[in-house]
Amino acid sequence: MFRRCLAAYLVFVSAHALLGCGGPKADPNETSPQALYDQHCAKCHARAGQPGGPGIGGSRGPDISKTGREHDAKWLADYIRNPKSVRPDARLMPAFEGTLTEAQIQALAEHLAAQK
Repeated sequence: MFRRCLAAYLVFVSAHALLGCGGPKADPNETSPQALYDQHCAKCHARAGQPGGPGIGGSRGPDISKTGREHDAKWLADYIRNPKSVRPDARLMPAFEGTLTEAQIQALAEHLAAQK
């Protein structure tokens, strides 16, 4: 009985060591706009059925899939960096200055501005 438990434990530990717990780690220097969106935006802005979105319904944040119709890349970069700098009433959107590099903020803003 002890041998079976030990064997099962070793298989479990080996599988986790090979597969890694929690999936691949995000590269903190990643500037791919889609990767940045997936990592930092999707959990609040993705719609049902979209990667990172809820199973049904909407998310906490507004749909930003067509945000380029209303805002240019400069406005979006300022908003991503510090939402209250352009909208003093912004309550739920976190400031990403210090979390994202300036290059990441610019890449994400340009990606979102292209969404029309």
